[in-house]
Amino acid sequence: MIEHREWCPAGYQQGGIDGQRIVIAGHSHTSDDPDHAGMTEECLKNVISGKYDKIQFFNRVPGYFGFVDKAQFWNSVLFFNFVPSLVGSRAEWANNGTKEQNDAGRTRVQRILDQHKPQKLFVFTKKGWGQFPPTLERQKVRPLMEPLNWHTYATASGHEVRAIGLPHPDRAHKATQIERITALMAS
Repeated sequence: MIEHREWCPAGYQQGGIDGQRIVIAGHSHTSDDPDHAGMTEECLKNVISGKYDKIQFFNRVPGYFGFVDKAQFWNSVLFFNFVPSLVGSRAEWANNGTKEQNDAGRTRVQRILDQHKPQKLFVFTKKGWGQFPPTLERQKVRPLMEPLNWHTYATASGHEVRAIGLPHPDRAHKATQIERITALMAS
């Protein structure tokens, strides 16, 4: 099975946003073109160049973090989709992925977090968040701390990552997302 490489620009490696290494995750890619390992990297290059101006996910998320310049934002964060390969054509955008894809996605999440050691993971898809591996809080190892409701992943190397599932930008109220992310970034 093809696995899309995550987008990991130099800006992420050099300190990310305000000294925090941030990961942004979505659910999946769809395309009418053949699948290939560079799908995510190609997508982000097209977002940054302005070629993919109509994909609202990539246009709205930077504003939640206070960025006007989307190129500056996407060049400062790591990005990947939970499903590691295409879920189908553009018309199949609502596809959840196969059991094999979702199992591979859960393994991939743990590997990416362990390899890149972010401080925070923002999952902009409730559907995808439900498919992610269980956090320490979901496993009842730790209590969920209100009001921010951060979850925690412990990686194989012992690194801990704060994680949160948020609504997809197509289903979210902009002001609410900005307020929530401002609080999450400050915590």
